[in-house]
Parts: sequence; C-alpha cells; structure tokens
Amino acid sequence: MENKKLAAMVLLIALALSTFGFAYAHWSDMVYIEGTVEMGSLALAFDYVEPPSCVEYYWANGKKVEGEYLGKEVGDSDCHYEDYIKDVHTLKEGYKKLIIEITNAYPQYIVHTTFKLHNIGTIPIDIATYEITGEKRDSEGTVICNLLYADTDPAKPWIGDLWEDVDGDGIIDLAVDLKVIDLEITNQLPKQIDPCDTDKAEIDLEFKQDAEECHTYTIHVTVVGIQWNKELP
Repeated sequence: MENKKLAAMVLLIALALSTFGFAYAHWSDMVYIEGTVEMGSLALAFDYVEPPSCVEYYWANGKKVEGEYLGKEVGDSDCHYEDYIKDVHTLKEGYKKLIIEITNAYPQYIVHTTFKLHNIGTIPIDIATYEITGEKRDSEGTVICNLLYADTDPAKPWIGDLWEDVDGDGIIDLAVDLKVIDLEITNQLPKQIDPCDTDKAEIDLEFKQDAEECHTYTIHVTVVGIQWNKELP
C-alpha cells in the first residue's frame, strides 16, 4: 500500500512538472515581426518647374507703371533659384534659395519678382517667415557692404527694409547705416501649404534715395517653414 501511494505521488509530481514545463515553453515562445517604418519628410522648396520672373516698375500719378521712367534703360534686374534639393521620399525637386540681382538702380526704381513655393515633402508646412540677406557690390564685383533686413512691424514679417551695413558691425544703426530698399511680400504669414501643393508669392523691391547707381544689389531669400502642428517661432 505504501509503495502504491509513493508511486502515485511520483506520477502526480511528474505530471505537474510536465504541465508547468509546457506552460513555460508556451509562454516563452518569441515572435519575430519584420517590416520597414518610414518617417514623413518636411521639405519646402522654390518650384523646380516654373522659374521666377522679374519686372521693372516706376511710380506715375500715384500708381505703379510697368517699365522705366520715360522709357529709359538705366536699371537692370534678374532673378533665379539656387541650391538644388530633392526629397528622398517623394523624389520631388526644388531649390532652397531665391536670388534677385539689381544693377544700376536709382530712387523709386521698383522690381516686382514673382515666384512659387512647392511643398515637395509628405507633411503639411506652415510658412513662418522669410530670411532675407544680401550684399552691395561695385562695378568690379567687389562686395562693398552687406545688406541687413529688418521688419517694419514684428506682426508683419513680410514687410520690411533693407539697410546697407556701412560700419560692418552686423547691426542696424540708424545714425550710420543707410536704408536703401523697401521690401514687401504679398503673402501674409503664417500660411499653410499641403503636400504636393504650390503657392504663388510676389516681392516688391523699391529703391530709396540713398541707393547708389553703378552698383549691384543682390538679395537672397529663403523661406522658414515648420510642421503644421508645431508652435510658430
């Protein structure tokens, strides 16, 4: 009788261990999942297909009239894009920078530049502001001074002035530096552009009294865009 009880206990222990081992083996199995996760891309560019255009204007009876005053051919303007980019997700192309060059400008000489922005990425973008820099060169192409941009109203980052940094300190000093260009961009900001969409914008550059003839003013324009659901800077 004792032997039968002992044998039964051994059998029960073996069964228990077997069950535990099965459960352990069952819950310790590992599952492998293979796949590729791709992040979205944030990419705003000047349009690759349509180049920018520049048109000259002047003031006449309080209105802007196309051409130069009295049909003269004094000033000259040109615009183009630089810094080619290509989005790795969409394979769409564009440029990072708009360049506007004006030679031999004079007071009230106006250059109207039209351009297009293109969201070549996969995420909606809010245009926060524009970064505008530049330089003034002499007839030999030597840089005389840099141009500094300042908003005339912080609430309107699309309207401002360009100053010649006469003393070269990188800071606008009203007593030393010269305001040479009034600048206005038609887009009120912030403005959202969805993926694949384009947005047309225009820049007016009007030269002031202190602008110097026989020189070239070059303006560099880049656009600051952020993800649509992020806080604007």
